[in-house]
Amino acid sequence: MRTSILLGILFGLIIDLATDDESLRSFIKFDPEIFMLYLLPQIIFESGYNMKRKSFFKNSLSVILFAFVGTIISTLFISLMLLAIVKLGWLSVDFSARDCLIFGSLISATDPVSVLAIFKTVGVHQDLFANVFGESVMNDAIAIVLVKTFLSFDTGELSVGFVFKSIGLFLGIFLGSIAIGIAIGLITAILLKHMDFSENPLLESTLLFVLAWLSFIIAEEIGMSGIAAALFCGIVDAHYSFNNLTEKSQNITKDATHLIAYISETFVFIYLGLATFTFTHYFRIDVILWSIFFCLIARALHIFPLSALNNKLKSKKNQLPKKYQFVMWFAGLRGAIAFCLSLYVHHEKGHIIMTTTLSVVFFTVFVFGGLTQPLLKKLDLIGKDEEPPKSKSTKNKTNKWLEFDRKFIKPFLTNRKKYPEQQNNNSGKTMNESLLAKNSPQELDDLSDAQSSQHDSQKIDFVDNSGSSSTSSSSGKSQKSEKSKKSKKSERSERSEKSENSEQQD
Repeated sequence: MRTSILLGILFGLIIDLATDDESLRSFIKFDPEIFMLYLLPQIIFESGYNMKRKSFFKNSLSVILFAFVGTIISTLFISLMLLAIVKLGWLSVDFSARDCLIFGSLISATDPVSVLAIFKTVGVHQDLFANVFGESVMNDAIAIVLVKTFLSFDTGELSVGFVFKSIGLFLGIFLGSIAIGIAIGLITAILLKHMDFSENPLLESTLLFVLAWLSFIIAEEIGMSGIAAALFCGIVDAHYSFNNLTEKSQNITKDATHLIAYISETFVFIYLGLATFTFTHYFRIDVILWSIFFCLIARALHIFPLSALNNKLKSKKNQLPKKYQFVMWFAGLRGAIAFCLSLYVHHEKGHIIMTTTLSVVFFTVFVFGGLTQPLLKKLDLIGKDEEPPKSKSTKNKTNKWLEFDRKFIKPFLTNRKKYPEQQNNNSGKTMNESLLAKNSPQELDDLSDAQSSQHDSQKIDFVDNSGSSSTSSSSGKSQKSEKSKKSKKSERSERSEKSENSEQQD
């Protein structure tokens, strides 16, 4: 992420020094429409499709608190603080209440791509990763809806009617977007269930991607949030549609979503660097400094209190430690989504809002993003990617839902007997290979941990059986009756060893 931004800044500097051609500047300028229609949907869909749903839904309460309640707290705090210092005359720009709300909502969109990349590299606890990742994905969708809501009003002053209309419009857009995403995901699953693509896996994969993008387009066209629709479409596709794909299509969709999202993210941050030289900037140092300060305080005001609330509602085993809370506060980077949203502000304060947003993005990315790995090392959180055992209550709730899903929903939406030759081919494969045809892409990550645990337990059993056989062998030397017992135990031990060895091979 930081490398891509620096590369974009370098390209922008070279172009700025080498030519004054306005057509070239216009060509390389960050276009919010291209970002919103072609780059962002790929990134968001991949987030939902390849999400580790097990960890995500286990931490769903905290994710909803941070993303939904936290984003609203952040938006209101930043907006009201900016409005307060405007009224006090401490700011060089006369922002209206609407300007403050627009800026507060767009600057609340977090984008911790570089932090998550570090998490994956060094290996942090799954709960920490799930909370940072889940909050960022949901937060983006909510921030976009909030910005759309405030941009839709012409009034510049706060009123009771304005507040209630904003809340109603926000809830309508967000819930409607989720419904569209889920509906398109379910339609995709049903279509793939009843259509045979065994001879053309590329067409099958293309259909999945086209329908996912369609969820984004439909939501945008009717005034909803395409981001929220694409996210939930990806989650539904991973849980149901994936099981209706051929094995080749499963591999194609899993790898292609990763690749397309990575390329899209790289382009986005290169364009972000280019924006340093391709836009007319209006720097107001006081606005930038106040904005950074308010962002840090707003982040603390929702991470720590909401973490305390989450811990009150959860068992001790599932609580968020102070270390995790601090890392989550630290991971509140701003990125391309915040900058892109700032480009939709077209009135006279738009250039100031855009320049301030870009400054906040660069500050958080290079300062907080650059210090993330040293912080994880200092807090001893590196290499802690194991998952703790669930509490009984969490297990019971999860098992009830999985049982209901397995008995009623999946049989209606999926057809695992659709490709019998695929199951036969999997019979001679390793467990990792055959799992592709059975489970969603997120479940693959949990397989290696389960296999290693099983392998270790088999080793322990083997050692215990060997030890017991040697003990019985030594004790049987004293009497003839003991010799016969020894021989029987040895035979049983050998049979047990052979059986365990065959299990390990399987």
